[in-house]
Amino acid sequence: MDSHRGQWPIAAALALLMLGELVLMNGPGSAEALVWLLSVPPCIAAVTSFKSRAFTIPVTVASVFVSSFVIRLFHVNLPTLLSPLTVAETAACLVLTAVIVREEPRRAATWSVGSLMAVSFFAAIVRDNWLSSSNYNEMLGSLVLGFMAVGTGLYFRARDTESGRLIAAAVTDAQKEERIALARELHDVVAHYVTAIVVQAQAALEVSDDDPRAAHRLLPGIVRSGTEALGAMRRLVGTLRQGENDDAATTDLAADVISTVERTRELGFETRLRIDLPDEVPPELGRSVLRLVQESLTNVHKHAQGPTMIDVEIARTPAGALRVIVADDGRPGELNQGGYGLVGMRERVDLLGGLFSAGPRENGWQVLAELPLEGKK
Repeated sequence: MDSHRGQWPIAAALALLMLGELVLMNGPGSAEALVWLLSVPPCIAAVTSFKSRAFTIPVTVASVFVSSFVIRLFHVNLPTLLSPLTVAETAACLVLTAVIVREEPRRAATWSVGSLMAVSFFAAIVRDNWLSSSNYNEMLGSLVLGFMAVGTGLYFRARDTESGRLIAAAVTDAQKEERIALARELHDVVAHYVTAIVVQAQAALEVSDDDPRAAHRLLPGIVRSGTEALGAMRRLVGTLRQGENDDAATTDLAADVISTVERTRELGFETRLRIDLPDEVPPELGRSVLRLVQESLTNVHKHAQGPTMIDVEIARTPAGALRVIVADDGRPGELNQGGYGLVGMRERVDLLGGLFSAGPRENGWQVLAELPLEGKK
């Protein structure tokens, strides 16, 4: 009984009921034709209630009220079924009850259903003289139909509430995942370039008094790192504003890794690179590998004390994975024990179904990740 998909089958069913009543009249007179016509507005109200319920109850109540007087005044005899109303009117009121209970606030639904019950009771008195007759079967049938309509509306109302809750939870989860992804990207990319700026600026400050020319030679690296940081920020802002996809963050993984290592060397860190890549690397895998290397080198720049050599290795394994190792021989600083950087790297690896470890080794600190080439399994 979804709001719009259930509209036309209900309209067809009500039209068939009205057609059946017209056939059963066997040449109706003017009074019978008027009563039959008065059953049209409730049917139209029932159909339109799926979209708008502004005037459905007043129209239905007025129509049943007037037709009850016509039936009593002209002694019209029309077929009924478990209700003092005609079959078409009964069906229309049941549909209205179910839709209103499902869609309207509780207070409005209570008043609307109460109005339908009141006009039905009025019709029972005027049309069938329920107060003086003992038509218990029709009374019981009316109650059963009414409870069924209310129960149907309550069932769909509960289902809609649960569906809304699940949708809200899914939206919240998606927003949370998006925030985490953006935070990870912000930390891994922008922090990498900003760290390079800070390291080069600190080096320039240390040598500026003794060798101003040496400090001047560091300025192009600072400018380049700042420009790259701005570019990364623009991509992130584009993702936030327009939902742009940055999955193709690297189109040439080997070249981007070499460029990252070169920037580390420019900062004064001796770095060895060994790289053995397959002919094709999936975009998401390549993006994660590059971010792992960038973040690992950033951690060395920020936290390692007195490193003399950094080893970066990217190679295929016999098990069909890509192994990434970034190790240094410096003394681990306190912040190397945790932080958002390691959390972000672990999240990247987990999303691809890989293995991740990071911690001190015999001489220095090592980050190790193995990412399946065929994606998460």
